[in-house]
Amino acid sequence: MPKSKSVTEGGIPLYLLPRAIARQITRIGDPVYRLSVKRTHWHHYNISVRTKSLPKELAPARVTGLEGPGDSVTEHRHSTGEPGLGCDA
Repeated sequence: MPKSKSVTEGGIPLYLLPRAIARQITRIGDPVYRLSVKRTHWHHYNISVRTKSLPKELAPARVTGLEGPGDSVTEHRHSTGEPGLGCDA
């Protein structure tokens, strides 16, 4: 089960809310799962940013070139004589 991380910051004035939220998101670096903004008193707010890392099965994978030599479309077109990308037709 993936771990949840939560960061809470309080006493933020209304005009600084966007900057504080952006700072928390960039500090954590993981995808945001939940963002809570709660008014405390006057025009001050508490924010809570919760992130959840993706399970290994859903994490984006790196593509390392699945095609081997001779498997690409352009090489197939060269061998069959069809005009394609990179051919002088």
